[in-house]
Amino acid sequence: MHLLSTLRVILSLTGVICANYTIFTDTNSASDNQTSIATSIVNGMVTSTDYYPFISQLYITENNGFSYSFICTAELIGQQHIITAAHCVSDDNMKLRSPSLFRLNIGSATLATLSDIINFYTVTNIYGAGFATSFANDVVILRLNKPVPSSIATPVKIYPYKITANLPVEVAGFGSIYYGGPISKTLLRTLINVSDSSNCSAFNPDWANNSGPLVCSISINGNAACNGDSGGPMVAKLNGKRVLVGTVSWGENMDPKSNINCGANNVSFYVRTAYFVKWIASVMNVDYNTLIEIVNSS
Repeated sequence: MHLLSTLRVILSLTGVICANYTIFTDTNSASDNQTSIATSIVNGMVTSTDYYPFISQLYITENNGFSYSFICTAELIGQQHIITAAHCVSDDNMKLRSPSLFRLNIGSATLATLSDIINFYTVTNIYGAGFATSFANDVVILRLNKPVPSSIATPVKIYPYKITANLPVEVAGFGSIYYGGPISKTLLRTLINVSDSSNCSAFNPDWANNSGPLVCSISINGNAACNGDSGGPMVAKLNGKRVLVGTVSWGENMDPKSNINCGANNVSFYVRTAYFVKWIASVMNVDYNTLIEIVNSS
């Protein structure tokens, strides 16, 4: 796939090309739902922070806090660190934007309203893994202005084992319930399929297998992540809890005549978190073993 075409697909997943969900701080300007977010989890079911206690929402403000636009899903990965997709915080030239533009609503299964703005976390630093040189490095760590109390959210652990096509995984995020459909302001999740099909490498030369920087998924039944889900979690269950396999990067329809880049007949790619775990640990200044979840021996 041509580099610029891939970038356009990636940017569309954040809502950079599509419409954003916007919170206006001036209540006389607009209501909370004046602008709808682009499509998100397809064939999803409503879920909660009981399942996703680490879930976070990334917002951007480009007018000094007059309004905030929801752009991506994200995860708390440490008391003071967030993981999400690099393209969510990058400009059209794939350069990281200023941390001052971004805010986080953490530990909520519903999109923010005006009353939540006071509780937004700010971003002090953005650490990239090299997205400007490769789309496979579509991951960043955001450092927050203060630690997140465990009463608000608990950090996700990373799945460190081999990813096979038989591994049961699901993806979660915010948005509408079908392509181009009405918005859901609640967190949705859906089961998806890991794939090792030759179509994975055909549509993305950065993918060789699911043990590298990317995990491939091809939608069989229409279940998929989509616009607005970028940076959101692909998870597997381990020791009775959901742990992070990867984060939503991008996808496209395998039919070149279709511009519906999510749902049935789509190939999608997720950044495999364990591939980057040592880099993540170095950014957070912790032992990487503290970030992974190991199968209980008992």
